[in-house]
Amino acid sequence: MLARNIRIALIEDNISWADKEANLNQLKRNLQNIPDGTDIVVLPEMFSTGVITSSKDDALALAERNTGDTMHLLSELAQQHQVAIAGSFLASTANRIYNRAFFIEPSGDETFYDKRHLFALGGEDKIYSQGLFASPIIRFRGLNIKIIICYDLRFPVFCRNTNNQYDLLIAVANWPKARQNAWQKLLIARAIENQAYVCGVNRTGTDPQGIDYGQESSLLIDFKGKIVAQRSTSPIIASDLSPALLSQFREKFPAWRDADPFTISI
Repeated sequence: MLARNIRIALIEDNISWADKEANLNQLKRNLQNIPDGTDIVVLPEMFSTGVITSSKDDALALAERNTGDTMHLLSELAQQHQVAIAGSFLASTANRIYNRAFFIEPSGDETFYDKRHLFALGGEDKIYSQGLFASPIIRFRGLNIKIIICYDLRFPVFCRNTNNQYDLLIAVANWPKARQNAWQKLLIARAIENQAYVCGVNRTGTDPQGIDYGQESSLLIDFKGKIVAQRSTSPIIASDLSPALLSQFREKFPAWRDADPFTISI
């Protein structure tokens, strides 16, 4: 029996720079306005701080372990609203700093992934440690889900959906307005080539370095590469995913069966 439809809510919002309290309070307010029946809420990359690249000391001062206050609050909110919450945060492990994706379920189950492709042009590689493992496949309410972070999107082999391992690819980002044409085209390409839904959630506003992230760039794309939801006036974008329609399309047009076998060296 195929899984029921899954409702996903994308929250595209400005990030208060290095101000966890403000960003967490903003999240609490936004969760009050998600549609009834929402299963998954997706936040931008580094939703609680912004991507700190000014200095390692600055980043360390804000970094938290997986057992820190931010993840504890997210777990409480996931249980309260009976949703899974996905995004990334500024994490620390053994004095190393990571851009760490999370998927927090209402049951309390947690999955993490450290960003593999660090954006050297923006100095991310000088502050953060590279992730050592591929993004895991998460099973939630009948859907198989994979999370990537921002710059990972540019590397199709890393995102490749071998033998339909995942049904939904979540990309969380701080992607500048100047390159949003590439952002949209890459999201669409990942959906078409992987025959999967793709959810891209970007931040808005301008950071202290003067980088403008624009707005209305967060998208939900179906397995044919069609944009099925994007922001209009509200920062919350909601839509339903249909595992049944996805399965039917994969059977009708089984390009995945002809894919080349390969392995990735991590």
